[in-house]
Amino acid sequence: MKSLVLLSLLVSAATATGAEPWVCTADGTHLIYGESVGGRATGTLDKLVTTGDEGEILLTYTREGLPVVERWTVHPDSTVLHIEAPEPMYELLRTMQVEDIEFTARNQSLPAEMNPGDEFPGFGFTLSGRKQNERISVSVVSDRVRVVGRERIKTPAGKFEAVRIEYRTTTTMDGTEVESSMTQWLVPGIGVVRQEIPLFGDMAGVTELQKIIQ
Repeated sequence: MKSLVLLSLLVSAATATGAEPWVCTADGTHLIYGESVGGRATGTLDKLVTTGDEGEILLTYTREGLPVVERWTVHPDSTVLHIEAPEPMYELLRTMQVEDIEFTARNQSLPAEMNPGDEFPGFGFTLSGRKQNERISVSVVSDRVRVVGRERIKTPAGKFEAVRIEYRTTTTMDGTEVESSMTQWLVPGIGVVRQEIPLFGDMAGVTELQKIIQ
């Protein structure tokens, strides 16, 4: 059960016009985020924005000593996050002596225009491998994203007019399911400025934009 909770953490009344994509596209920009649990600071993420060879927007940073790259593509009607499984999930399966691990995913597509009350598909991915003659898999699926509305939000990086969206996610391993939720506040041209994941009781894991360095 503790492993499932950890996996769920590893794994964001007006119209949002989508005049800009839901990610920062300015090469060389650093988006500095603070992470906390229950109000206690736990770390900092320094996300560097660059453009890949095929026009992808890359957000590169380090988490717990491991390199992470978010890969985004911008289209006229959507901003798409290409989903990859966190390395700790691979490591969990390897410690369980699971071999021949395969990865499948459904990318997260954020519509260019979001209206309060809108719902659209979330992200999903599955890692599946073989342990002796048994098939072992772990999946994280967000079956729905709901647009709550537009809110004015204050962060250490400043005040923003943000769109608030809510995810409903299910993590499944060995037939055991753990449901969780996630709330994100998105700003066009920047991306996530705040993210909250409820944990235990009144505690929440929070990621919040601290500063933008250009």
